[in-house]
Amino acid sequence: MGTLQLDIDGFIGAWGYSKSYIKNFLAAAGKGPVSVRVSSLGGDVDHALAIHDQFREHGQVTIQLTGFNASAATLITLGAQKVIINSNSFYLIHKALAWVNEWGNMNPDDIDTVIAELEKQKLFLEKVTLQLAKMYSGKSGKPVAEILGLMKEETWLNAEEAFSWGFVDEINEPSLRENLLKNEKMITMLNCAELPIPCSIESFEDPVPGIIEKVTTTLKKTINSLFHMKQYTALNTLLAVPSLESTEEGIYLNETQAAVINTALEANQQIVTERDNAIGARDQAVTDRSSALAALDAIDPSIATATTIEAKIEAIRLHMASKPAVAPSGVQTKQDPVPSSDGVDWATLNALPHMQEDKY
Repeated sequence: MGTLQLDIDGFIGAWGYSKSYIKNFLAAAGKGPVSVRVSSLGGDVDHALAIHDQFREHGQVTIQLTGFNASAATLITLGAQKVIINSNSFYLIHKALAWVNEWGNMNPDDIDTVIAELEKQKLFLEKVTLQLAKMYSGKSGKPVAEILGLMKEETWLNAEEAFSWGFVDEINEPSLRENLLKNEKMITMLNCAELPIPCSIESFEDPVPGIIEKVTTTLKKTINSLFHMKQYTALNTLLAVPSLESTEEGIYLNETQAAVINTALEANQQIVTERDNAIGARDQAVTDRSSALAALDAIDPSIATATTIEAKIEAIRLHMASKPAVAPSGVQTKQDPVPSSDGVDWATLNALPHMQEDKY
């Protein structure tokens, strides 16, 4: 059996070229090679991911891009062994999209609910976008940060630009080179899909073929060289990653990385609190020591002039040894007279009722 030909020229999804349709086609192809012509503005990312996996599993898949190819249509090409683009074709990638339809009269609680739901949806789209960016990065060899920047731009790449980015492996020169930007049907399709219209019409009318594309490609390489993976040594160590993904807007952190940083910050705050408590205890000890030394210095000038604790202790010992011993007041000695009475009125005490013998 020779190479089987498959054309994908419409919506990728349940109502067009679905994952089930592609699965059945590849099953019929057996283990033989498959050639796929693609001219599609995209579709459902779920079906695109499944088709990508099916192409990769099949192995012998070559894709030729013609016309305009965007979104899901570019995603499925990442599963092919080889990707060819016609010289007059275009290529576009963008961040993941989701339909948002919130409207009507709302009170503050309703608005809070909508905001919470949108935040949840935004987080999910960020996860999907990052995963797609990693897939494009795997094909092109470009850093994820650069891929994310290109996805945000939503810029159509011509064939040479798509090749320079590494999204395609080869440029094919068709026998008839058509200016697709003058195709009213194609422009209408782009507008309906809410996709940008390429602005490089001059590339088809340049008296020196390809000169505009080459200049554009050179400029793009120069701009891309300005973007780099920012190195944040402490954060990289904390997150156990070699580098952080960044765009012109800053670095990107996923939910897990944010949780790791939050935990580290909480632990650091505990350390700061314990440090502050220790500093407070140390300051109190210094104050107590100063008060004790001041009290000792007040006993005698010889103690005050001593410069070390050991010297002060020795000065205290000498000072005490120089003073004669004096008996403490109020303590009876053998020389003190013995009182004739203990001073207790026993007669009165014995006359009290409770001191009498039990009469019962």
